[in-house]
This record gives sequence, structure tokens and C-alpha cells, in this order.
Amino acid sequence: MDNTDTFHILALDGGGTRGMYTAQLLAKIEHAFETRIKTCFDLIVGTSTGAIIAGAAVSDIPMQDIVELFETETPHIFRRRWYRIPLFLSKYPSEQLARVIAKHIPATPLGNIETPLMITSSEITKSEVHIFRSNYGSRDSEITPTNEGVCLRDAILASCAAPTFFAPKSIDNLLLADGCLWANNPSAIAATEALSVFRKAPQEIRMLSIGTGHSVNMYQQRRGWGFFTGWGGAKLTSYVMTLQAQASAHATKLLLKGNYLRVNPEIDRWEIDTLTQADNLKSLAARDFEAYAAKIRAFIFS
Repeated sequence: MDNTDTFHILALDGGGTRGMYTAQLLAKIEHAFETRIKTCFDLIVGTSTGAIIAGAAVSDIPMQDIVELFETETPHIFRRRWYRIPLFLSKYPSEQLARVIAKHIPATPLGNIETPLMITSSEITKSEVHIFRSNYGSRDSEITPTNEGVCLRDAILASCAAPTFFAPKSIDNLLLADGCLWANNPSAIAATEALSVFRKAPQEIRMLSIGTGHSVNMYQQRRGWGFFTGWGGAKLTSYVMTLQAQASAHATKLLLKGNYLRVNPEIDRWEIDTLTQADNLKSLAARDFEAYAAKIRAFIFS
């Protein structure tokens, strides 16, 4: 970065296939500003689908390639088991997701990644949060680089293991699930990391936070409110993710004030495991880039 006094953060939400919006927006940034995302930020943080994009960014993979990943690989990732019994098996086999990640993301140990990277996950045995970090952890005595030998691909798979959609990922005797359970929008933890580990003051931080859509049509009044009939199973998961994302954005904005730029479009209740809204997501990304281009440029290059 040209301005060494400013600490630039990119925070990427979870949201399944709605990550198409994030990838397309970042591809627009790379094309318009003639740069790579990796060179624009001092810390990149991702949850779930955001972890895929973050992992690609620190690996210097063009964001247009990730747009194409969503377009071509989604049918393979979200191919249902023909023999699935909902009460006993996850909705989708994890092996399919693992093959796609292996095809597009390098098998780099986290300790070999130079760009500061955080990937969120959830340890479900002990009910604890778990964060994968690249090798920057050794800069602070309170943060030890315990995940140096973990493969970037495995960290991403753990962050993507959404309950009921995919089985948890076992890494180093830990049973890990999706980071969306506590940090679907990782803005707050990214800000905390900048303040505590990198010793930055709030006025030194510039954070660009990209969501995957805020649904404005989740629930309506009805007579029955059972798990499936009213709350709607997968809909409830999406609703909780949306609430966490809002809370994180609100807290980070209070902390960083004008140094926090949140880009997150209003959408209908679009599922996170289908690309039926792919064209709409790409159109929204193009629209929002035009609307926020000047602010994004200022955040990245100031």
C-alpha cells in the first residue's frame, strides 16, 4: 500500500452461493482500478463463502476466476444425495465441496501465507469459536500461530461447513463447523484484531465490508409457528445469519465511525444453495460498484 499510516481491512460475509455478489464486486474493483485485491489490504477476513473468496485473494487469484467458479461449480457443490434421509445425513456431501476447493485453491499451509488472513469457524465439541490465521500471529505474544501447518483448503472447508448443509470438518482433533454461527459478518472480529494484534487506533483503520444481501422479506404473520411450518428450518438459519451480520456491522460502525464502509444490497429471500439468482446478484454488484466506486477508491488508496 502507498499509505503506510492507514491499515486497510477487507471483511467478507458468508452466504453460500450469494457470494457471487461479493466475487463480482471485487472483480469490478480489480478491473476498474487495475490492481489485485491482495495488494489493496493489510488484513483480509472471510467467513464461509467469504472464506473461499478471501483464500483466493491471498493466493493472488483473479476475482473474475472466482466469479466463474460460482457459475460453473455450484451445480457440483450443491448436488443432493439421491439417497438422503434428512434426519440422518447432511443435505450435501462434503466431498463435492472439497473437490471444488482443491481444484481452485492452492494447498498452501497457513504458515506460508504472507498476507494477513483470518478465516472463521466454530468448534462444536466444546462450543467455542475458532479462528484460523496466517503467519502474522507471531507478531503478538497473545496470538500464537497454532494453525501454521493447516492447509488453506482445510481451513476454508471448515468455515464452509454450514450445519445441516455439510458435515463438520475434523482438523487437529477439533470438530469444526461454519463460522457463520457466530461471525457471518466478520467485521467486528476484524476490527478487534486490528486494534489488539496490529496495535492500530480506530482512526488509522479503513475497513471495506461486503455482505451477500440483506433480505427484506423473511417472515410474515401466520397461524402456525412450528420449526418447519413457521420458522422454516433453512430460513431460520438464514435469518440468524442476517441478524448477526447486522449486529456486527452496527458495532463496527460505532467503533470506526466514518472509517467503515459496508456494501450490502437489499434482496428478497434468496436461498444460499442455488444460483437461480446469479444474474440478479451480478447485476446488483455492477450497480453497487458504480454507486460506491468513489468511496471504495478512497478507502483503498487513502
